[in-house]
Amino acid sequence: MNYTFTDHLHNYAVWTAARASQRGFTTTDKIKFAIEATGLKGLIKEKCPTSIKDFDNFLRKTGRTIIRELNKKGIDTTYGRAAKIIAVYIKTAIVIRDSGKSILAKIAHPPIDNILLSNLNKTNKSLGISGLKWTLLTEKEYFELIAKLRTLNLKYFWELEKHWTPVQKG
Repeated sequence: MNYTFTDHLHNYAVWTAARASQRGFTTTDKIKFAIEATGLKGLIKEKCPTSIKDFDNFLRKTGRTIIRELNKKGIDTTYGRAAKIIAVYIKTAIVIRDSGKSILAKIAHPPIDNILLSNLNKTNKSLGISGLKWTLLTEKEYFELIAKLRTLNLKYFWELEKHWTPVQKG
């Protein structure tokens, strides 16, 4: 079997997605199993969603698949955690690869976590996101949060991550 760049990028994206979401949650192997049941790897070489509506539909389907596949492995999870796995995978495999300039980079959701939510709340209290816990978000709550974040009218959705740092501050 040939080991292609697509395989290489996929493996790295799986690892980053697993590491970003797994603290006390599950193993990389189980997250990889769930990711590989989705169409995420296909985004690396195939046509990606080009509209917000198409991307959100893709994300809904992919998130549900990840939840279902993790359930098969005995892992109970939330939509918020599945969405973070997907967001980190897309960020790693496509957004960064394309220097943040692709159509998908414009519409793909950034990874949501407590650091981002806390920092956003400090500078954008009108969003009404105080106290949200990303690991507990249902699908409905997650998309309600995304709708609020879209009101910030960023050119590229990844620009939201200016509110994120690798370490939680005080």
